[in-house]
Amino acid sequence: MKTLSCREAGFDCDYVVKGETEEEIFKNGAQHAMKDHGMKEEDITPEFKEKLRGLIKTA
Repeated sequence: MKTLSCREAGFDCDYVVKGETEEEIFKNGAQHAMKDHGMKEEDITPEFKEKLRGLIKTA
């Protein structure tokens, strides 16, 4: 199981994205970011994903 803390990604939010793969983390995280943080799909750039990739933890 992989996890990504929303707070560690720079948001004032305690949500933790979970998934079996990085792809799942990015998919689930994007859904959360758009729904709860008002981000748009175009805000989730390859550069943003690269920053997040370094924050993903394996549980």
